[in-house]
Amino acid sequence: MKAVRNRNWLLPLALLGSLIFFSGVQAQTAKGPAAKKAWGIQTLQIASAAQGGGFHALATPLAPFWEKDVGLPVVVSTSRGSNENVALLERGEVALGMVTGASQAEAWNGEGSFKKQYRNGRLMFAFYPSYAIFFTRADSPLNSVTDLKGKRVGMGPGAVVWDFYMGRILSAHGLNKGKEYTPVYADWTDLATQVGDGTLDAASALETTPAAYQLGEERGVKALTMSPAALDKAVKDYWYYFKGKIKANSMPKGYKGGDYQTVGWMGPYMIAKKDLPDDLVYALTKSFHQHIKDLNKSMNLYRWLVDDQKIATMPLRNVEWHPGAVRYWKEAGLWQGK
Repeated sequence: MKAVRNRNWLLPLALLGSLIFFSGVQAQTAKGPAAKKAWGIQTLQIASAAQGGGFHALATPLAPFWEKDVGLPVVVSTSRGSNENVALLERGEVALGMVTGASQAEAWNGEGSFKKQYRNGRLMFAFYPSYAIFFTRADSPLNSVTDLKGKRVGMGPGAVVWDFYMGRILSAHGLNKGKEYTPVYADWTDLATQVGDGTLDAASALETTPAAYQLGEERGVKALTMSPAALDKAVKDYWYYFKGKIKANSMPKGYKGGDYQTVGWMGPYMIAKKDLPDDLVYALTKSFHQHIKDLNKSMNLYRWLVDDQKIATMPLRNVEWHPGAVRYWKEAGLWQGK
C-alpha cells in the first residue's frame, strides 16, 4: 500500500513537468496575439539603409517569412546605414538592425569614428562579403579609378559610412577627398541615375547594389579598374579589407573584361538588441536559416549563403553574439565561434 501511495505522487509531478514543457514550447512557437503576449513585444522593426542598396533589398523579402513564423508584425525602415543603425540599437529604438562587419566591430570597441563602446547590439547572422565597384557610363572616356582625379564621384548614401569604405579605396589610389575628387552623397538609386544622365562622372557601388545593375540593364556600365598596388596598400593599412574578385558574369551588364579585381570586407550582419528574448531570437534565426533558398529566389543577394551556409556564422573580432542565435547555430551544426 505504501508503494502505491508513492507512485500516486508521480502523477501530479508528471503533469506539472508536462505543463512546464509545453508552456516553453508555446513561448517559442506562439503566433499572433499569443506571440505578443509571450514575448511582450508588439512589433519588430529592422533598421536597414537607403532604398536601392543591399541592406534594404535583403530585409524586405525576409520580413514576411518572419511575420509568418513568429507571428509578429515586422517593419523594415530606411536609415543612413550602419552607423545610424548602431546608434538606434544602442538607444533601444529598434529591435533589429543591419550593420557592416567593420562598423559593428569598431562600434563594439569604441574605435574609429565611435568615441565610446556601443554594446547593446548582438550578432545574429551574416549575409555575405561586400566587394566594391566604381562604375561609369559605358560610353565614358574613364577607364580606371585613377582617372577619377578632378571628377565628381558618387560615394554612397552618407559620408560617415561610405568615406570609411569607398573613400579609403580612393585614398589608396592617391585620390584625397576635396582635393583630387569631389564627393557626392545620395541613395544608390539616385547615384546610378546621375551617372546615367551625366550629372556624375562615376559612382561607387557594391556587387550587391541593385541600382548599378539596373543602370547596366538600361544602358550598360563600365567598371573602373583598380590598381594592384593600391589594393595591396588598402589591405595593409586597414584591418577590415581583404583582396577579392567579382566574377565577370556577376558584373553589371556592359562590363567587358575578366574577373574584376577589388577589395572587400565582411558585409552586413543582422544585429539584435541584447535584451531581445532568447527564444524569440532563436526562432528568428531558425526561420532565416530555413528560408535561405526561398529568399534567394526573390533576391539573389542570398546566393553566397546558398553556396556556403557557414558564412552566416562568420566570426567578427571580439564582438559578442546573441545567446538565442548561438543556441540555434550550434544545434544546426554551423557555429564557428568559441
